[in-house]
Amino acid sequence: MEFLKSPENAIVIFTLLHFTVGRTASVVFAIVYHLPLLLYLPLALAYDFVQIPLYGFMLENASRIPFLRWVETRLKQVSHALQQRKLVRRVTSWGDVGIVLLCALPIRGFGILSATVLCYVLGKSPRKGTLLLLIGSMLGIVLTFGITKGIITLW
Repeated sequence: MEFLKSPENAIVIFTLLHFTVGRTASVVFAIVYHLPLLLYLPLALAYDFVQIPLYGFMLENASRIPFLRWVETRLKQVSHALQQRKLVRRVTSWGDVGIVLLCALPIRGFGILSATVLCYVLGKSPRKGTLLLLIGSMLGIVLTFGITKGIITLW
């Protein structure tokens, strides 16, 4: 616990959780350890905003850059796996609302990467895709916050 008392250490842990495990883990960490939510929840949204153009760049340039060829094959596998799931097929049929929900669900396998791939597959413009993903990210943060606070209250 002493390690978490330092704001710099808490930010490092939050950042590592966000980029490795995902938004849900980082937001739960911030809530459980009573970190200042007015700092950490916008930080989670900013981290998601950083990921959107990064994933978009990787999707658009995967065939041109040697390292990204590996990423392209991995993204094709992810895209194929996503299309096999019943829930994802249903969400895809919902169009823009489906992209927002896919990004927002606090479940492993859903989130920014999956929603970015879906935007790319559906041919959404970068501007519209970014807007949809940010709305989904905000909704996901609020859902995670509400679920975590509810569980803590019941506990």
